[in-house]
Amino acid sequence: MLEQLRAVLEAMPPPSEAEETQPTDPSEVLRLTIGYPANNQPRRDYPRYRRAGLPICSGLIESLIKQFNRRVKGSEKFWNPTQAETILQLRAAYLCEDDRRARHLKNRTLSPFRRYEATKRRKAG
Repeated sequence: MLEQLRAVLEAMPPPSEAEETQPTDPSEVLRLTIGYPANNQPRRDYPRYRRAGLPICSGLIESLIKQFNRRVKGSEKFWNPTQAETILQLRAAYLCEDDRRARHLKNRTLSPFRRYEATKRRKAG
């Protein structure tokens, strides 16, 4: 396939030197398309990735994005950026399996898990 693309590119008239090449110019699109596989060859060591147990497809990420959109951006859900950031931080703390979530719950304002110091009452008068 790359050979066919190279043949098409060679058959095209070269862009004039006076004009700046635009990203949408067909010869520029073909040039970038042909160069992509060679420029990204080190990233495509799929057998090694499989042996390491790494995913080699985008399906897992696409599924996660759909879940996120349903949970955070779903219908009748209105988030401002501050609220969404708070929810994401709590979710991340829950998934981390360390004591961040417990510390947050213990130290948050008006937490049922927090011990409050009783203040001495002053006598009237």
